[in-house]
This record gives sequence, C-alpha cells and structure tokens, in this order.
Amino acid sequence: MAATVYLAYRSGGLDAALPALPPTLAVAFLTWAAYRDDRSEAARRELPAVAEELAGAVQVQWSAELGRRRLVRPLPPTVSWAAAPAELSVPWREVTEAARRWPGGPPSDPAGWATGPAGLEGQEDEIAEIFLHRIPTRRLVLLGEPGSGKTILLVRLLLGLLERRGTDGGPVPVLFSVASLEPGPHGLHGQEDTLYTWMSGQLERDHRTLADPAPPAYGDVSLARALLDNKRIVPVLDGFDELPDERRRRAMAVVNGSLPLDQPVVLSCRSTEYRRMLQHAAPLADAAAIELRPLDSAEVGEYLRATAYGDGARTAEAAAAVEERWGEVLGRLGGLCPLARTLATPLGVSLARAVYNPEGEPGPPTPTSSRGPAELLALTTREEVERHLFGAFIRAAYRPKPQRPCPWTYVEARRAFVVLAHHMRDNLTGSTEIAWWELHRALPSRSARLLVAGSAAVAVAAVPWSVAGPAAGLGAGLTVGAVAVLATVQRRSPASRISWSWRHSRVVPGTVAGMVTGFAVGPVTGIRFALVSVLAIGFVVGFMTGLRPEPLDAPAWSSPSGSLAHDRRTARRTMLLWALAAGPVAGLIADLVAGRTAAVVAAPVVGVVTGLAIGFGETAWGLFTLTQVYLRIRKGTPRDLMAFLADAHSERGVLRRTGAVYQFRHINLQRHLEAEELD
Repeated sequence: MAATVYLAYRSGGLDAALPALPPTLAVAFLTWAAYRDDRSEAARRELPAVAEELAGAVQVQWSAELGRRRLVRPLPPTVSWAAAPAELSVPWREVTEAARRWPGGPPSDPAGWATGPAGLEGQEDEIAEIFLHRIPTRRLVLLGEPGSGKTILLVRLLLGLLERRGTDGGPVPVLFSVASLEPGPHGLHGQEDTLYTWMSGQLERDHRTLADPAPPAYGDVSLARALLDNKRIVPVLDGFDELPDERRRRAMAVVNGSLPLDQPVVLSCRSTEYRRMLQHAAPLADAAAIELRPLDSAEVGEYLRATAYGDGARTAEAAAAVEERWGEVLGRLGGLCPLARTLATPLGVSLARAVYNPEGEPGPPTPTSSRGPAELLALTTREEVERHLFGAFIRAAYRPKPQRPCPWTYVEARRAFVVLAHHMRDNLTGSTEIAWWELHRALPSRSARLLVAGSAAVAVAAVPWSVAGPAAGLGAGLTVGAVAVLATVQRRSPASRISWSWRHSRVVPGTVAGMVTGFAVGPVTGIRFALVSVLAIGFVVGFMTGLRPEPLDAPAWSSPSGSLAHDRRTARRTMLLWALAAGPVAGLIADLVAGRTAAVVAAPVVGVVTGLAIGFGETAWGLFTLTQVYLRIRKGTPRDLMAFLADAHSERGVLRRTGAVYQFRHINLQRHLEAEELD
C-alpha cells in the first residue's frame, strides 16, 4: 500500500489511486483475524499439561531460593511446632466432620488422621506428611512469632508437596504473598470473586503462559483462572500479619467466603495478630492450627560453634578461640533474657551467624580481629538486639573481601536500602514488594513530568533548530514535551511483546479526524490533500492505536532484570513501529502543503518524536530509566539499580525473590530500614 501511494504520487495519479486502497484493508484484516484465531486455538493446552509445567517452574524457583538462603548447608537448627492454643483453632471435631462431608469422600484415609490436635506435633521434614495425611481437611493455619521460621516452613511444605504429587497430577502448591490483596471496605459483600481474581492475576504476572486462554470447555477464562476454578492449585497464603488490622479482618472474610470448603489451603500469620483478628472475625474455616516453637538451645549452640570455625581446621587452638569468642553468649541460651529469646528464632540465629561467623573466613576470628558477639550482652531489650543485628547484617554483607569483591560500599548499600524502604512505605502503602516497574512512584509527580518533558524536548528539538531555525526548534521542543508528559500519566506494567487488538484500535475516530482535517483544508489545498489526510490520519490514529504491549510478562524462572530487558525491547519495537508509521505520513502531508524541504524535516522529526513519546508512555522501561537517573542524582542510589538488587539477592542474601519482584529478607528488616534516616 505504501509503495502504491508513493508511485501514484510520483506519477501524478494519486487522486485515482487512493479510492482503490481502502477495500484492501478489509481483506488484510480478515486474513490477519483468521491467522490470529488459528494461533489462539493452537495455543490452548489441556490443564493437566499446564499444571505439570507450573509444578516444574515452582519447584525450580523455590529450590533455588532455598539454596540462596543457605538453608541447606550447614544444617541450621530444626524448626518444630505444636498444636496452637484452643482459642486460636477450630475444634477438632468440626475439622474431622467437615472432611467426611467432602464431595466424593475425605481427601485422605481417615485411619491416618491425627486423633486430636496433639497429633499434629512435628519437625521440619514432616510438614508435608502431616498436611497430607494427619490433617483431615488439608486446611492449615501456621502461627508463630516474628522470625520464628514461618516462611522457611512454608517453603519446605511447598517443596514437599511437589515431591509427593506423583504421577496422578495432584494440585500444585503456589506461594502467594497476601500483602497486595485489597478487599473492599464491606467484607465479602459483592466481592465473592475478589480472591480468585487476585490469585489469577498473581499467577499470570509470575507465569506469563498462564495468561493464555483456557480450552473452550472451561469458559472464556485464562489458564490461571481455569486451574484455580478446577482446584488444581493449593493456595499457600503467606504474610497475613503484614496486612493492617482492618484489611486483615476483611481479607479473612473474603478467604472464608470465596474458597470452597473442600479446597486445601495454607495460611501463615503471627500469633499475636491472628489472636487480635479473631476478636472481630472467624478463623480459617475447618482448618487445623499449629504454632512454631522456639529453637532448641543445644542445637543453636552447636550450629553457632560449627559455623564459627569458618574454613579452618578444628584444632584445639581453634576450639579455644571459638569458646572464648562465643562462650559467654551461648551460656545465656535457653533463658528468658532478650538475647536468648532472639537467638531462639531462625531469623536471630541466621543474623548472628552472618554478622559474627561470616562465610569464607580462613578460620575462627580472634577476639581482637573483629567485633565479637559479646557486644550483644549489653543490649537490654529484644528490639535493641534485633536493631543491632539488622544494622550489622548489612554491614557484614558488604564487608570488603578479596575473594568476593563488591562494587558497592556499605554506606552506598545502606543508603539504597533505606531509599527503597522509604519508597515502599510512603508511595506503595507499606507494600513488601520491590517491583522495578513501580519505582516511578518514587518520583514527585511534578518532577516526573519535568524530567520527561525536558528529556524528550531536548532530544528532538535539535533537528528543526538546525534546519529551520530557533523558532521551529522551540516549537518542536515544546510540542514534544507536552506529548511526552501526557504519555506518562497512565500506570504501566512490564511487557514482553506487542499485539494488535481491534478493541483498542481507534479506526472510526481516526477516520473522522482525517476527514475533518482533509475537508477543512481541502478547498485551499485541493482534493489530493483531503484524500491523503483521510487515509494517513485514519491509518495512524486508527490502526496504530490498536498496538498494545502485552503486560505482566515476567516468568517466575526469569530474574526481574530479565523482565526489564523484555520491556526495554518492547519499548524499542514500539518506538520503531510508530516512527515508521508517523514519519512517512508527516512527510507526505508536509510535502503536499509546504514542499519537499519541509517533508525532509517533518518526516524524521515527527517520526522520532512520536516514537519516543509513545514508546516511553506505553512501556514501563522509560519511566524506570528516568527514575533511576533521578534517584541517582537526588538520593545517591547506585547507577545500575537492577544490578545492585540482583547482587543483593544472589550474593549478599539481603533480598529474596518471589516471582518477578524482590522482597527484603524479612519484614522486620524492612521495618528497621523504614525507621532509618538518610545521612
């Protein structure tokens, strides 16, 4: 079509050629629609195969995360639990009766059920077996104090369930962080679908293929929603205590009202927050409840002594050095003092090991070679102990080491973490997720617009300034700045590819705009310009507005930096497409109105301007790039923020990764950094 228009224009037959072109659009659209439908049907897969693929991805993700958290070697103290107090759980008789009423019978053999709550006691490696066989309904509430190992145990449960799925294709356990669950102010009323919509959105965000349509037999839903509706997912809801009190109460009402009673589910919460919630809400229906115990003091002492040797030999001299360094602290274990209570939790033990027994040391530190754990004895409250350990943990993570160089100092790292924690508190209503596509919220609204306007205007004003003079350059710069500001208004999610949707296209408004423009100036410029306006403006506004980046493309087995790379590539393709569409159209119109020189200037300028504005506005990468520059200049964060976050996760252990987002290693670490002030 472009070649036909060009040749007709060169030969002077444009008036006759243009009316013959619109009918070809119908044929092109029908061909493309048939191709799209064939692709859509071919992409639809059966749910068992989709569930198997999801199970593999979840297992790879959490096995890797388990290794990164150093929960494999050396073996840390064992996490154990007992039945929760009666006031925090559903009566056992109700649990067993509910299981017997399941459609199709109980989920497991009643002979293996626990005879009462006391039969639920166990240790770390037994959690999957207890969930599958001792709990009649396979509905579990996991309670514990801060840092007691709830998330560790959930990961163990998740991996244990995946290993026991067998060949019958059982449901896939998936960990959901409930911090982003937003139930409405009226509890369950009008929100029966809230939980499933939220869970399917999380699945589609972390596993892009689950956003594909399900087979027709399951209705007009995505694969993620079909898996949930057909009970092929076991929701593992982590972090209920991270919700504010009122939201927690509403969220529990939504969970109880949305999940069928024969739906297995796991929910974790701090004991204090769960107890407070039960004063105004019902517990998780038909669920058994267990509560984590403090760690065994003998195991804690053995673990800290074993890790204190570093990579050195366990000689008599080394043993004496370890005892001199740790003896007084380990003598407090098992008591009720703040230090003993902190070291009775997996979090406290892991922090103490990271601070005072760093990995990769040639041998045990001598009492004079570094600050020793005895300094903890002077702290009088548990909050002081934890605050000291959190601060020392980041310092230890970024301690200079010849065999493990780090591009960032402790001061730079601490500043970056404090900036991120403040951003999550102030701009994301206390969210626990560090999502790169949400970082633009750290920009003050006015600053964001000025940055976008200034960057875009300066980038494109140079060409018309040099060709047509200062007035043209200033006009182009102001125009581009305004367009770029408007393009940043909408909130964007990461994308990986571009698709065309008739629903998003604006063919009719584009054609109307072209006709209005053409016929308004037609009496002056002639019928040729009127026809060109109808076709050109109708095409650009109509067809090109149907192009949309497909959002939420961040597979769980990909790093967050991988999703950024996808989005950056999509932005560049969007820029190129819009430049190729808008540039020639602008050049053709300029040629008809003002001559060849104007066309030579208008085509590249309008093409580049439109491409940059739309590319930055339609994808998250543009705003993230500007935000990264802003934070570097104003807050002193690292130049390459994504590289810093990836290192903090994989090398330093300060962050953990859930799907496409990072989180601080523990919510208390985030709260500690939120209270810190920037230097």
